[in-house]
Amino acid sequence: MIKKLRWKFITITMIIVTILLVSIFVTLYYSTKTGYRQRSMDALHTALKEDFPANNPPPPRREETPVLIADVGTDGTVTITKNRLADTDSSDAGALISLVNEKRKPAGILEEQHLRYLRGNKSPDGRIRYVFSDIYAEQNSLRRQIVYSAVIGFCAFAAFFLFSFFLSGWAVKPVERAWEQQRQFVADASHELKTPLTVILSNAGIMSQPDVVPDEANRLRIERIRAEAERMKQLVESLLTLARSDSGNASAAFRPLDFSFVVNSSIMTFEPLIFEMGKRISYEVDNNIRISGDEKKLRQLADILLDNACKYSLEGGLITVGLTASSGRGAVLSVANEGKALTEHEIKQLFHRFYRADPSRSDVAGYGLGLSIAESIVKEHGGEIRVESEEKGVNRFTVVLPIGDLIEK
Repeated sequence: MIKKLRWKFITITMIIVTILLVSIFVTLYYSTKTGYRQRSMDALHTALKEDFPANNPPPPRREETPVLIADVGTDGTVTITKNRLADTDSSDAGALISLVNEKRKPAGILEEQHLRYLRGNKSPDGRIRYVFSDIYAEQNSLRRQIVYSAVIGFCAFAAFFLFSFFLSGWAVKPVERAWEQQRQFVADASHELKTPLTVILSNAGIMSQPDVVPDEANRLRIERIRAEAERMKQLVESLLTLARSDSGNASAAFRPLDFSFVVNSSIMTFEPLIFEMGKRISYEVDNNIRISGDEKKLRQLADILLDNACKYSLEGGLITVGLTASSGRGAVLSVANEGKALTEHEIKQLFHRFYRADPSRSDVAGYGLGLSIAESIVKEHGGEIRVESEEKGVNRFTVVLPIGDLIEK
């Protein structure tokens, strides 16, 4: 949980940093682009008015942008008034004017020629003026700005990532300390409760004998004490299992094993119980699927999923178990049951401790810890577990575990 909280902190920080960096660089880019365009258009408008009779001629200004001025007479003759474009000959003016006329816009850009153009209105003598400005340097400058922004952005992103990584460790320390204290308390309390519970069960077992307590009513009371102590012992063992998993000190004896045998053994154990409950089971388990893991814990995983399916399936409902091997995915164990369809909210909460998807069904035994233990076992084996619910009420738990070599059949 602490790792998830820390990475969530880092993710939020980096999203904010990314938005800020992108906003800054985009703003700089478009402000620079707007400045270049404005200077270029000023040069074009100034060139458009050159040598034109007017009552208020524009004031002289220093020419900053190379321009080409071409006038087209009424007979289509092209006259070059000024040419300051380094790579454009006067003979190219006709072709440029044709490209401008094809665009049918009074102002725009000729991308391939790296030119910005402006077409004026007809003068009193019928001429039309076309002016062109060189924007090659402008385009190069904008491209360099994009590259520099990308490099600076990447370096800034990396620096902020390192900063947020170390900052997150400092920020979650109080939470980590509280979580560790809580985990230690649960582990210590669970461990300390095991001994008195064992003593209670042992003495209750002795006292339930007819020769020790002849009165049947008292023996019944003792049996109830023993039953409740047994339930409490199961709860304590479940809490202790989760506490060990949280601390990373769970003792798992990993070795190559036949996962098919483990699943089949669990099915054989639950099959009579399922029939007694008036429900049905169908299973299809591929043979000789080898994985590396703790056999005891994997058996517990299969038992938890089958027990959950038994508890929450409808009367007469079908429980389906499948185990297949896939080279791309691994060993895939699925347990499905016909029951009440789960909502999206319930699916998200399902693996939380002490959560019961249907609180109204108080007659269902359990504490809401089984699926939490199943999830911890799956994570310990490097796998994943997910839940799917169909509208028809079929709830399916799917476990994917890394697969070992398949035994030749």
